[in-house]
Amino acid sequence: MTESTPRQRKRFKVVLSTKDEVHITFDLEKGQVVRFAVQYLARIGGKWQPIVRFDTAHGRSHMDISHPDGSQETRTFPFYDYGTALTYAINYVQEHWESWRARYREQDR
Repeated sequence: MTESTPRQRKRFKVVLSTKDEVHITFDLEKGQVVRFAVQYLARIGGKWQPIVRFDTAHGRSHMDISHPDGSQETRTFPFYDYGTALTYAINYVQEHWESWRARYREQDR
């Protein structure tokens, strides 16, 4: 009989400004990332809006881009290793959140 290693869930919030946050959640099994979500949210018009989300839903890493009209665009990732994809997603959002905010606001006009 083998013992299974329990899955560990980690959650973080990174505050970029008073109106911008990144929510990070990931699961580890045996030290490996087996699931993750990195979501950039912006407070626009008094509401928190999801702008960009990187996750592993549907068994693959990808990025969902939200538009003010409620539509969503999905882009696949070139990463098969979830740990690498998670690191990329966190760094990408921290480097590009201001341009994503500006793009969303421009589309909202």
